[in-house]
Amino acid sequence: MDSRKEIGLLYIIRIIWYACLSVFVAFLFITLVGMGLDVMKMGGKATELKAELGEITSCLKDKDFDGADLATVQLDSTMSEINKMLDEPTWKFAAAFPFGGEYVQSVYSVVNLIEVASDDMIKPAINVMQEHPLDSIKVGDQGFNTDTLVAYIALLEDMGPAVNQMIGYIESINLPASMGPKINSYTDKLVIITSAYEEAEQYLPLLKSFLGGGDNRTYLLAAQNSAEVRASGGFPGSIGTIVIQDGVLTIGDFKSVYNVLSYSTPSSAGVTQLENEMFGYWLNYPRDACYNPDFERVANIWALSYESNSGESVDGVVSLTPSVIQRLLKYIGEVTLSDGTVLDGDNATRMLQHELYYKYYNDSAISGGTDDLVDSLFAETAKTTMSRLVDDFSLEKIAGYLSIFNEGVEDRTIMMWFADESEENYAREVGCSGGLNSDPENPEVGVYISSSDPSKLGWYIDMDVDIEEASVNDDGTITYDVTVTLENIIDRDTINNVGVYIRGNYHGAWKGYR
Repeated sequence: MDSRKEIGLLYIIRIIWYACLSVFVAFLFITLVGMGLDVMKMGGKATELKAELGEITSCLKDKDFDGADLATVQLDSTMSEINKMLDEPTWKFAAAFPFGGEYVQSVYSVVNLIEVASDDMIKPAINVMQEHPLDSIKVGDQGFNTDTLVAYIALLEDMGPAVNQMIGYIESINLPASMGPKINSYTDKLVIITSAYEEAEQYLPLLKSFLGGGDNRTYLLAAQNSAEVRASGGFPGSIGTIVIQDGVLTIGDFKSVYNVLSYSTPSSAGVTQLENEMFGYWLNYPRDACYNPDFERVANIWALSYESNSGESVDGVVSLTPSVIQRLLKYIGEVTLSDGTVLDGDNATRMLQHELYYKYYNDSAISGGTDDLVDSLFAETAKTTMSRLVDDFSLEKIAGYLSIFNEGVEDRTIMMWFADESEENYAREVGCSGGLNSDPENPEVGVYISSSDPSKLGWYIDMDVDIEEASVNDDGTITYDVTVTLENIIDRDTINNVGVYIRGNYHGAWKGYR
């Protein structure tokens, strides 16, 4: 995990420990000017604070929560004694004195820092860890305890403001020049922690909605393969489920889209004549609804189609693509498929969108392959990767998972849709709904392509979008030219050796739909 993203409670305690050490050493300078302060007594209290913070850290690591509780009681007692000392006239006088007063003020900042950490971070964390042990997050080999996840989400929500308060206090600590760089390094680390909390905070309402607040939930998990190009992420060759039942989240098996969705789009989806004209009537077949670039519309059709086929409703749809699988494997390690293919964080996209098709569907191998062979391997990949994710999951790696999710949101390789409109708004707010912009005050240009010729040519298509400098018209509108260049990079040797399943009906060429 990237050390810059570390957000653990133990790390924060360590920063406080060093801040205390740095500030109290600064009192040696005050002693030199003879302020009459009991620096030795204050130094003793600093030693006690360090010991108590160290004891809390040790107990949390050892899951000795009774010991951690006792250490926090001792910490509070020491803090009370320090506050009494700071109320003494000599310390108040020192705080107002031109020389050294800034160092005394730094002690006040450290005291406030520790009090915030103790009351708003350490104690709440101990309570949550006692009631929901970290090892209770995973249930067996395939599941998550949603009650435990919700408890830690709530803890993160509560800790965010406290971390921001700590930043303010630590930035007010002023030390002698020789010690300034040291405390500045701790300040920088705490700022990194705060930034990580802020980055995670935007996703907490979305995650809480997804977990359902104690309700049972079912989501479709669509593995979209962009080798078969579709405007909203690729053909959904395999679809699995995410089920939350009695507080346990599990990821089910992936099956062919033809077995999961109904053959025809149900009338309840209300496909319009405009949609038929725009997308060539493809939306009447749910597996091809993703010709529409609006994932919110696509996911709704998939949900209704699943219900029509199975008789069961779903609460939402999650989409992922091979690039997301590759990012996950880069983080959690390689997987081996049933045919011996090894996928890892460097080759997964190439293997799933090119190499496996070339292996099983070239002209010499086509007679031995079935149309769903690679699709079944794709489904196996999705299931195996999700299982590895569950097995690998750890709160200590949460920042790494977050970075993968961030990348997916930014490039639309992870999209989420909720049947509940209020929950869907959370997905929109963080930018992962896959919906199209409909704000007339802030228009955007979107470029989307689909291929209606059954093929796997997506691997060979490059797209370049060039946006010219905007010009403001007399009526206040803005005009700018957008040039989209599509390039088919398939070579003649590949065209001659791959089967029609890969190169399509036009011998590797792309033809305009109309």
